[in-house]
Amino acid sequence: MQSPAEPILTETPDLRQVVKVLSRIKVVASLYHIVEVWLVIAATVYISAVLVPLHTGILGVFVYLMAVAVVASRQHALMVLTHEGIHKRLSRTLWVNDWLARLAAACPVFISLAKWRFIHLYHHQYTYTAADPDRAIYARYPLGSKKFLRLLLRDLSGLNVIGTLKYFVDIPLVTSDFNRRFLGETRAAQYRPIADMGAFFLYWTVMLGGGLYWGGRTAALLFVLYWLVPYCTVTQVFFRIRGAIEHGNVPDPENPYRQTRTYFMHPALGFFFSPKLVNYHLEHHLYPSVPFYHLPRLHQVLQQTVYPQESGYCEPFASSLPKLVQWEK
Repeated sequence: MQSPAEPILTETPDLRQVVKVLSRIKVVASLYHIVEVWLVIAATVYISAVLVPLHTGILGVFVYLMAVAVVASRQHALMVLTHEGIHKRLSRTLWVNDWLARLAAACPVFISLAKWRFIHLYHHQYTYTAADPDRAIYARYPLGSKKFLRLLLRDLSGLNVIGTLKYFVDIPLVTSDFNRRFLGETRAAQYRPIADMGAFFLYWTVMLGGGLYWGGRTAALLFVLYWLVPYCTVTQVFFRIRGAIEHGNVPDPENPYRQTRTYFMHPALGFFFSPKLVNYHLEHHLYPSVPFYHLPRLHQVLQQTVYPQESGYCEPFASSLPKLVQWEK
C-alpha cells in the first residue's frame, strides 16, 4: 500500500542529500501503518469469529485457517514496526517512539523493545563477524533440505516458539543462562540495567486481566484461537524464513554490499513474507536512518548510482529461497 509520506525528489541530488531527505521521519506515516495493521487484524477476526465461525462446518474451518495466516502476517508486520522503533524511526521524540513501539507493536507480539534493541544494534555494528549476536541465526545456511524442513515443521507445530520468546523477552528462571550464552557474560551484564520487562509484564497483566473481566471465557477463547495459535505456528515460519533470507548464504560476508540481501516478490506474497517493505534489507543496513516507507525510493537511487559499481546484492525471492537449502537425495 502506498505510504502517505512518500517524498518528492525533483532532481537527482548527491547521495548524501538523498539520504538526508529520505531519513525524515513522518509520524503520520507511522500511525497510518500501525492503525492499518490493527484494522486488518480486527476485520479478519470479525469475519472468522462472527460472520463465518468454526461451527459452520468446512467453510468455517477454511475461513479460520485463512484467518490464522492473515493474523500471522500482521503479527509479522508488528515485528517489523517494532524494528522501526528499535531504530527510532517511528517518531522524532524518543519517548514517543519507544512507547508507541512498545504498546502498539512490540508487547502484543511478545517482544521486549529494550532487549531486541540491545541485540539488534550489535547486529548492525558487527554484521557477519564473531561479535554479531545474530550470527547463529543466519550463518547455518545453507541447511540440508531435511533439516530445513524439520525446522519449518517444528515452527508450524509450535515447538520452536519457546526459543523465539527466549530471544525476545526475559522469562524468570529461564532466560538468564540463555542471555549469558547468547550475548556473552559482558553483554548480558550490560543489558540487565536497561531491561524493560516491568513494562512488558504490566502490559500483559492489564490486557489479560481486562480481557477476562470484560469478556470472560469468550475473550480467552478468542485470544487463544486468533492470537496465540497464529503466533506459535505460522508467525514462526514467516519469521524463520525472513531471518534466514536477509543474510543466509550471501555472496561475500565481508562486503557490506554483498553480505545483506534485498529480495523481491509479488505483493501478495510480500504481504506474508516481507511486510512493511522489510525486503529492502540491503538498503536498511547501508542507511538504517531511512524509515521503511522510504526504502523503495532509496533503492531506486542506489540502483542508479552505487549498485552498478559495488554489485549491490538484489535478486528475486524465488532465486534467494533455494540458496538457503541444499537438497538431499
